[in-house]
Amino acid sequence: SDERDREELVFNMGGRRVTKIRYLLGELFIMTGHGESFDSFPAIAAHVTAYARMYLWSLMQQAGYGNYFYCDTDSLIVNEDGLCKLDELITPNKLGGLKKENIAQSVSIRGLKDYTFGIKNVVKGIRKNAIEVSKGVFQQEQWPSFRGLLRSGEPDTYTVGTTTKHLNREYTKGEVSPDGVVTPFVFADSL
Repeated sequence: SDERDREELVFNMGGRRVTKIRYLLGELFIMTGHGESFDSFPAIAAHVTAYARMYLWSLMQQAGYGNYFYCDTDSLIVNEDGLCKLDELITPNKLGGLKKENIAQSVSIRGLKDYTFGIKNVVKGIRKNAIEVSKGVFQQEQWPSFRGLLRSGEPDTYTVGTTTKHLNREYTKGEVSPDGVVTPFVFADSL
């Protein structure tokens, strides 16, 4: 078929339904359902995630106030005292156990998923091979998504572009003191 690859929305006013169809490689696909699948149960995933957060909080408490500097979904950056207090839990070969991934003499934390640990830079959304053209401004490759290819009207042409990302490093989760300690915002009770 000479049908070009694309996506279309079909509006059925009588039944008040919208159907998405996709023409791809000469085939027609009717896109169905974006809700929960029959056997899924989001409460399990929610419980596991909540449990992991509480476990991470208990690790922070065990490390002791002032001994942890940063946490993410499944990691903590601690000082030597914090590491000693967590030592009994370090079991790198045990499923779910803690492991010591790296050691550094310095860490610079700029915000969420934005830090330098020793010589390793971690910046969410910035590729390792990105070029810093000025402070907080990076240029990097941008690869088109499948949907982007269809929208372009030229799905046979895969063009890798360049994008410029400007980082806003304003911290919005709390008050940062001059010595770097963060006092989190607290929501007032309803009146």
